[in-house]
Amino acid sequence: MASNKLATGNASSRVVVGLGNAERQYLRTRHNVGARAVTEAISRMGLRPTPGLVPVPLSRSGFVLPAGFMNDSGQLVLKAVERWRPTAEGLLIVHDDLDLPLGEVRTREGGGHGGHNGLRDIVTRLGSGAFRRLRIGIGRPPGSMDAADYVLATFRPEEREAIDHAVEQAVESILSFVDSSARVG
Repeated sequence: MASNKLATGNASSRVVVGLGNAERQYLRTRHNVGARAVTEAISRMGLRPTPGLVPVPLSRSGFVLPAGFMNDSGQLVLKAVERWRPTAEGLLIVHDDLDLPLGEVRTREGGGHGGHNGLRDIVTRLGSGAFRRLRIGIGRPPGSMDAADYVLATFRPEEREAIDHAVEQAVESILSFVDSSARVG
């Protein structure tokens, strides 16, 4: 594991990462719900959501949107951490979570990757799992469906209202998190 890249940092920096896969066919899948929420937050701030690093003007903050595959998320997150130098408290990873019921949104401080390959790569590259997470519940796969197939599938029509509400909750949390940088130090 790499040395802890979050051990020192700037308390006013905020980096928000939306996990997902960048390719067009994955945009509306369960696995991309984190990127979907971050994209919406960026748009609401009047910024242009583009793959990669999206700086917040006149601040030491920025967003990260997928520019490749989920399993390689750590490389871009490491670039963002090196650029904006957030503390562990200033890094928020927004991602899908199989272990939460569909539509539930929860925050968590630190922890492991829980089998999530995007988080696994981030923890490995940063040398720490001591960052904040905003978890959006996508529920468990039905029956004997493979988890990989489930996360790469789109939401069923009867699930869309719950997930739209969860994304809205997540967007509000993201905007509040970014806004809090103005009140630090």
